[in-house]
Amino acid sequence: MSVVKQSLYYGVGIVMMKGVSLFMMPYVTGHLPTKEYGSLEALILLADIGTILVGFGLIDAMYRFVGSSEGEKRQLLIANCFSLSLIAAVMGGGIVWLIMPWLLLYIPAKVEVYQVVLIAIPTLLDGLIAIPLTLMRMQSLAKWFCIFNVVKAIVQALLIVILLEYGFGIDGVLIAGTVSSILMLVFLLKFQWQQMGRLGYLGYSLPLLKFGGPIVISGIGMFAVTGLDKWILADKVNVEALAVYAVSVKFALILSLLMQPFCLWWFPNRIQILQQENGSQQCAEKAVIGCNLIIIIAFSMLLTVPSFIYLFFPSDYYLVAKVVVGLILVSAIKNISELMNLGCFSGESSQKQMWIQCLCAVIAVMGYYFLIPLYGVWAAVAVLGSVYSMRLALLYCVSQSLEPLPYKHTCWVKTLSLCSVAYLFHSVISATFSPWMVFISGGIISVFTFILLMYLNTFPNLYSQLKGKLTSLIFRHITDFRKV
Repeated sequence: MSVVKQSLYYGVGIVMMKGVSLFMMPYVTGHLPTKEYGSLEALILLADIGTILVGFGLIDAMYRFVGSSEGEKRQLLIANCFSLSLIAAVMGGGIVWLIMPWLLLYIPAKVEVYQVVLIAIPTLLDGLIAIPLTLMRMQSLAKWFCIFNVVKAIVQALLIVILLEYGFGIDGVLIAGTVSSILMLVFLLKFQWQQMGRLGYLGYSLPLLKFGGPIVISGIGMFAVTGLDKWILADKVNVEALAVYAVSVKFALILSLLMQPFCLWWFPNRIQILQQENGSQQCAEKAVIGCNLIIIIAFSMLLTVPSFIYLFFPSDYYLVAKVVVGLILVSAIKNISELMNLGCFSGESSQKQMWIQCLCAVIAVMGYYFLIPLYGVWAAVAVLGSVYSMRLALLYCVSQSLEPLPYKHTCWVKTLSLCSVAYLFHSVISATFSPWMVFISGGIISVFTFILLMYLNTFPNLYSQLKGKLTSLIFRHITDFRKV
């Protein structure tokens, strides 16, 4: 299957897997007042930290070890990863039950025991689900990856609609997530068993955990950067502020979502490509292409998302249209740093990245703690922007010291400059437009800018390839017409 076709399947799959909450946002916010939506986000915060801990960093360890193994060793490594994930899920369930009184006391919203259980079940199953899905990506089974995620998303969305219409509120959203995750795991178990053939093997646990451990610590550090802001907002301001900020964050995540077709193909394969002949050059080119994609997607979102919010959301959420502008820029910086970070994953350990994440976490925590009580959501945006900018600089420097890559920075600078000029032009001409006109004109300018960037060869070979295919298609139709 070609890279383009794989990317399309991955795109559909990941949009359905992660995008269901985004697609459902106008509907859900229409059924939940800001206070209830804020309580739902507080529970999701608990799931975020749980996913990091239960994951054990095993997905990144699979990229590193399973991807370069064959035969029986590969099967044993897969069995080892799944067994560790199962152990983590069981232990995690016991720990959640033991600390339930503490959770109910410190979650920054009023929640019930059954609600914590409902959010804990899909969280604990997430690691088990992620392993077979990752194996599908590593084996280029993009079509099956897409099918499983589409079915899960449809089931979850239908359940949300039905339960909200029957007045279940946030309980309906939680039940839908739990049921869809259980069904997903059940249907993935057959494929997983075919890949490993046994359960309970733990012989490779030491190298897997040695590699994954720092990634878990890094993940906790990143939770302090991207999760503690919401926690402090709910605790020090109110859950209504959390609701506005959380919706803004979800819109900003669209950028990451749209980058997933590229990233789902690139991340599992980058180490293998690096080890090929001329691998450094290939990796550098693909990373720059990814950066250009991030810039054009962020630019398009800046032109369209704020007006979309004014058009389709209740007035209680209008502040989102302003906050989301800053968070889209933050998301762009975050995603670029991931692409410029190959060196930290090319060795046997990921400790240097861990230390960078921890440093960012410390600075973020201090900024949130002192500034959010004073300036609310704007403080969270400013702290995030500053921390992610510092993280990008540090990761780039460390990555280049470990694995120097010949990046062509003039390519993404050209893209950024052109998009900046187009954004300023749109801001001036749309000052007196209605929200519908701002939305439509933003879309049109985005398309024309992308076409211009292809013409300027910002995306290497893409313009020439499309031009060649179009010319070939026209020529074939002319030939067929003459035959007739």
